Amino acid sequence: MLHFKKGEAVEATHPKNPDNRNRLYPASVLRATNNNRLLLQYHTLFSDHPPNNPLRYSLPLSCVRPKLPDLLNPWFKVGDPVDAYCHSHGGAAWCSATVDDILENSRYAVSFWDEKGNVNTERAVIEQCRMRPHREWVHGYWVPPLPSQMDNNIQYTSSKPKKLKADETYKPPEMVSMTNTGNLRFKIKYSRRPLKESKFKKGRMVEVRDEDEGYKGAWFVATIVSSVGKDMFLVEYRDLLADDGTHQLLQEVVYEKFIRPCPPEVPSVSSFKQFQEVDAWYNDAWWEGVVLAVVNSSECFVSFMHNDVLRFESSKLRPHQDWFDGKWVMASKGSRELTKKFGDVMSKAKNLTGNKIILKCLKSLEPEPEQMPRILMSGSRNSSIQFASHLYKGAKVEVRSDEEGYQGAWYTAIIVNSLQNGKYVVEYLTLKTNDLTEQLREEADASDIRPVPPDIQHRHRYVLREWVDAWYNDGWWKGQVCGFACFRYSVYFWPTKEQLEFEHCHLRPHQEWIDGRWVHA
Repeated sequence: MLHFKKGEAVEATHPKNPDNRNRLYPASVLRATNNNRLLLQYHTLFSDHPPNNPLRYSLPLSCVRPKLPDLLNPWFKVGDPVDAYCHSHGGAAWCSATVDDILENSRYAVSFWDEKGNVNTERAVIEQCRMRPHREWVHGYWVPPLPSQMDNNIQYTSSKPKKLKADETYKPPEMVSMTNTGNLRFKIKYSRRPLKESKFKKGRMVEVRDEDEGYKGAWFVATIVSSVGKDMFLVEYRDLLADDGTHQLLQEVVYEKFIRPCPPEVPSVSSFKQFQEVDAWYNDAWWEGVVLAVVNSSECFVSFMHNDVLRFESSKLRPHQDWFDGKWVMASKGSRELTKKFGDVMSKAKNLTGNKIILKCLKSLEPEPEQMPRILMSGSRNSSIQFASHLYKGAKVEVRSDEEGYQGAWYTAIIVNSLQNGKYVVEYLTLKTNDLTEQLREEADASDIRPVPPDIQHRHRYVLREWVDAWYNDGWWKGQVCGFACFRYSVYFWPTKEQLEFEHCHLRPHQEWIDGRWVHA
């Protein structure tokens, strides 16, 4: 019998319809009760008395299953069985469905299943980030099996559930067998060949690459927990926490090709050189970059794969090394290879250090920090080395609007050109001219321009009074969460004294650009 621990994350059926296992609601175990029942606290269902408190309810053990782990295959094709996270009977739930069509902007048309597993007439369009592959929990195993169940000497022969017709009933696929142990059937395959020794042993510290959008070139420090089937490992990140509110370190199954050993320390690095490849410690990871300009013996400007340029202390940098054919090789790329990896680094450096007289003067004078202005306007000679390094031609930025009724809004744009008066010509990506024939261009002060903030994954719920940016009217508006129900939020905007509702996916954590660094609000 499966035993659930107190506080364990689970998925459970609705209290008013416990037999419908095609609607599963996230919950946590409070304690076990008599007669094989569990007292649960639902995450997305709320009680009426007192109002807005998470619903607590006792359900039979058969109506509860473990939380399905995050899976690695987020893309779907027509006919795939999936679970769609959407509102159902008073709260957000994972609802079983079948993919009917693939739409634009990572969206899918799906048809939901009824209580018996039949495809019904209820349809919806779901964003890919709210979908996962469908799996059944059968006698203590996931069907189809997870990678962690794909042991080297157990060969499962199950497959995904097929697309159902309107008059068919869904039945979980079974593991076809040569050996029958109770109701769970599997095939055991023996081999005289010795198992291949794992490249990464349990407990070894490694670095893991993230291929998600916005994280290209980032390596996160982690520890190997265990080997998971063929060419996969369960890792625990050193600096990342799980999104379930438990404050435990995040664990994740990762393919071997995304893992490398930690690079050896390079002794006696006194200073870095222009166009030297480095790794910069930023947002809990080592990010691959290239030095665009050396400010002094202790600071550099570094450009990254996503075109951001940030200022770093040398203590936060390390020489970049490539893991090649099982060996560490010191990076030594030519200008053409650097351009291919990081964009036009020559132009960036030219824009960054256009006034070399200023750099030399400041380096020799070494003024006190409080005497130095914050931003270097184009053509200004009485300014600091701490200039706006993100303001170069072609840079993707966000521009602030100070017009009445638009305070607190930031609009995504591209820098087209710099002007002699310390302003920049920007072209907005989401705003058009009055005749709607082309993208809007206008002049903007450097003080009203900032880089695009780094993407922060925020899968757990925002809390009351948390500062957020809300996507509204083609821009990001700063506001404060003042209420929520499920994954919909009421956000209050102080400049305009308005209160509006938003989906979770239309919010992002608010960050402030302060002294050349992003600071989480």
